[in-house]
Amino acid sequence: MAFKRLYDTAEAVDLCPEFSLYLKPISRITVSVALPHLKTPGKSISNWEVMERLKAMVHPEQFSSLRISKSSMDYLRFEGEVENRSAVKRSLAKLEGKSIKLSGFTDVLKIRAVEHKTDFPTRHDWDSFFRDAKDMNETVPGERPDTIHLEGLPCKWFSMKDGAPDRPSEEALRTVFQRFGKIRNVDIPMLDPYREEMTGKNFNTFSFGGHLNFEGFVQYQDHTGFVRAMDSLRGMKLMFKGDDGKAVACSIKVTFDTTKHLSDSSLKKRQQERLKLQELEKQREEQKRREKEEEERRREEERNLESIRLIAELLSRAKVHFITNITCFLSHSTAIAAGHYEMWNPVIKRESLWNATEF
Repeated sequence: MAFKRLYDTAEAVDLCPEFSLYLKPISRITVSVALPHLKTPGKSISNWEVMERLKAMVHPEQFSSLRISKSSMDYLRFEGEVENRSAVKRSLAKLEGKSIKLSGFTDVLKIRAVEHKTDFPTRHDWDSFFRDAKDMNETVPGERPDTIHLEGLPCKWFSMKDGAPDRPSEEALRTVFQRFGKIRNVDIPMLDPYREEMTGKNFNTFSFGGHLNFEGFVQYQDHTGFVRAMDSLRGMKLMFKGDDGKAVACSIKVTFDTTKHLSDSSLKKRQQERLKLQELEKQREEQKRREKEEEERRREEERNLESIRLIAELLSRAKVHFITNITCFLSHSTAIAAGHYEMWNPVIKRESLWNATEF
């Protein structure tokens, strides 16, 4: 949901001042412009020119947003938003039944303007649903009209001051919506680490502008709280006023729960699934631990084998070096011995000759 800056907050009503949250009436109008039959080939209507003419017609009122919601050969339909409800009435008075003439066209374009109808369930909707549902028991909490389902809630608006700004809190959700009645239970699926695996649904959603939104369920203890909440939220958008006084608003989707989301049977089923997933997670972690230990053991064996190989290689080199040194030593010793023999050999010969002469 898109965030819009608000300049007129006079119509805002308190939702939860503790969290600086308010409700502001949705101020939208639907404008339909009938198009003439184009007789000249290649000639077309400028959507931009039509929008500019509409803006000029409501002046001094201003559209905070104006967009084309549907386009056909016969008409253009616009959805415009103004600052407040009184501006809706004044803008409708300036547009309904009027006509505009575009440059280059002789035909005038008729305008129809009505207040935009919000898509919001009525008491008849939930009463008839739960009355006709064959698998619902209206005496059982969660199987009767007691739970509202909200989508597009900004995470940072429902975060605790001492918590992460992008992480909503069930305590905050409960605090905000308990003004309509006593609450039996609340649930924010994105806070459950196993919910996405249970449902196959991604609960982290981003709005235009990159703001993280979430969905939540609020279950009231009695029917009165539920009805008061639905009636108070009908035709409203959520507004946040910062410490600097600046106000921004966003549209949220509000419906009544039709899935028994917070019934005891659903809570029990999710808890059983959660326990199974936790057990599977433990098994996966244990498997990873064993694989890690096996990998460490294998690496240790490889390191030991490598150490043995290096030691053997060193010993082999030492042996070769030792044998080489011994060989050199023996060769050197032999050479020395031979040299001494050659040096003393004449003396020995003379002594031998002298001894022989004496005899």
